[in-house]
Amino acid sequence: MILLALAALAVEGSASDATSEGAVERASRWAPFVRGAGAGGKRFAGDLDRAPAFQWRVRLPGPPLNSASHTERSRPVVAGDEVLVGSAAGRGLYRLSRVDGAVRGVYEASASVESEPLVVDDRVYFADTSGTTWCYALSGEKIWSNRGNAPILTRPTLADGTVFVTNVDDLVVAIDAETGEQKWRYKAKRDLTRVAELALYAAPGALVDGGEVVVGFSSGQLVGLGAEDGSPKWQVDVGEGRYPDLVATPTRAGSDLYVSGYFKPLLALDRESRNVRWRAESGSAFPVAVEDGVVYSPGTDGQLRAFSALTGAEKWAWSSGTTAALTEPQITPAGVLVAASGGSLYLLDPENGRQQWAFDDLQLLEGITATPTVVGRQVLFVTNAGFLYSLVVPKGELRERPSSRGPFKGLP
Repeated sequence: MILLALAALAVEGSASDATSEGAVERASRWAPFVRGAGAGGKRFAGDLDRAPAFQWRVRLPGPPLNSASHTERSRPVVAGDEVLVGSAAGRGLYRLSRVDGAVRGVYEASASVESEPLVVDDRVYFADTSGTTWCYALSGEKIWSNRGNAPILTRPTLADGTVFVTNVDDLVVAIDAETGEQKWRYKAKRDLTRVAELALYAAPGALVDGGEVVVGFSSGQLVGLGAEDGSPKWQVDVGEGRYPDLVATPTRAGSDLYVSGYFKPLLALDRESRNVRWRAESGSAFPVAVEDGVVYSPGTDGQLRAFSALTGAEKWAWSSGTTAALTEPQITPAGVLVAASGGSLYLLDPENGRQQWAFDDLQLLEGITATPTVVGRQVLFVTNAGFLYSLVVPKGELRERPSSRGPFKGLP
């Protein structure tokens, strides 16, 4: 029987919490897209070293969406004492309190923001579903915008003064980070050998590796582009099957490059030669996580698999009980945290894949499509039902209660 840890957390995020702990909070290694800006501050300092408990839940800003396939894709990002998150029903990037989820402001956009923002020092970069990329000062002043013509559903990448964005129309755009002017653009050629005419409504983010921008396309090709001018340098055919789309951002770990097709395969490529070192017959919609010689692959079939980074041998596989895509695994001291787009949030033992804990809500979650964010002792995630949740590892001892009673009695 799954147990949920409960504690009195109503005052967990009070002002005293920011001053009572001497250690400075550090961002999770798997939430590296905030630099400067008091990324974690002292709020909820510590580590996710055991299962967290419910703190608060708020509905995302914007009117309710009347859709049977409502999906929330914006991964929350922490900047100081605020959470930055988009909403499928909104029209901008919202600033919410880490303490209680109250809306503090909005960075306005032309359409809904359904991707993860990027915070660097005192600036925030994000894109919306109109195809526009935005740069704001964290204080709220608009610095620039760059208009596109197809939805952008992935986090911008910043490197050497250039912002790289990818959209669902197989387009990569390089934008000057200071002026917002376009430097170059690369449009992938249509692959006439595709069995299906339709591509998945998704696109991977750009990986900047040295002087190259590595990005995948709906054709199943992984391409290396020159970071200065967007000229193609090399390509590798990866994705297979009816939908060979590459929608997971490639992962660089040591001398290897890991890339997945949506259905299959997962390839470990030698970064220099781009030769295949090993192959696994699984696919993913999110990047793999690599830790201590193990590759954790979040399958689109609802299974998380652990592979030896050296040989590709499968160490274990865990099933979410769904056939829905899993999010990017988060490696924490408590274990591997992963969510399912047709399920919930789970904590697994990295040694054997055994499930240690699962989040249980009396309300229907409708799945978690966006990767959860771990910063210090706090876990933030959005659900397809349109809610932002905060879970926190309490400071004191925990009281456990059967999950069948649920943690939300008396809440709206």
